[in-house]
Amino acid sequence: RTKHPELAVSDRSARRYISQLKATITLKQRRRYEPVLDMAPGAQCQVDGGELRGVRIGEVDRVIYFVVFVLSYSRLMHVSLSRTPINTDTFIQMHDAAFRYFGGHPEDCVYDQTKLVVLHEQYRELELNQPFHAYATAAGFRIQACEGYDPESKGKVEAGVKYVKQNALY
Repeated sequence: RTKHPELAVSDRSARRYISQLKATITLKQRRRYEPVLDMAPGAQCQVDGGELRGVRIGEVDRVIYFVVFVLSYSRLMHVSLSRTPINTDTFIQMHDAAFRYFGGHPEDCVYDQTKLVVLHEQYRELELNQPFHAYATAAGFRIQACEGYDPESKGKVEAGVKYVKQNALY
């Protein structure tokens, strides 16, 4: 309409035309699955957080917040727990604890679109949480963020989160 104001069509006609175009044009590429070869030792760590409500501590039901770290090569796992919601400072402390446990840090850490790491994404251009980005730079690892709503791209840690929620905390 902006390009051709001389066309006199109703809103409904324009929407119907666009919906027909969407049906014939592929807007998003289908995901192509390739076998993933295991990484070299120290190459990658996948990180994901979660929470579990109703954990009974003493006589009180509480919420436990946690972050799971899984090394991609060995599947070695570290879990950090918190009784309060995780903020950037706590997230950084949890990374330090995991890296001490692992005996070093990986080259890359893979995250989902958590606000603790990525504040905003548009067309894969990321606006990172600056305090966390400064920490990652100082610690010497690269941040890799998955596309939004794509848990399959960090599947190794997803199984760890499931384990923590369904078994470990009980």
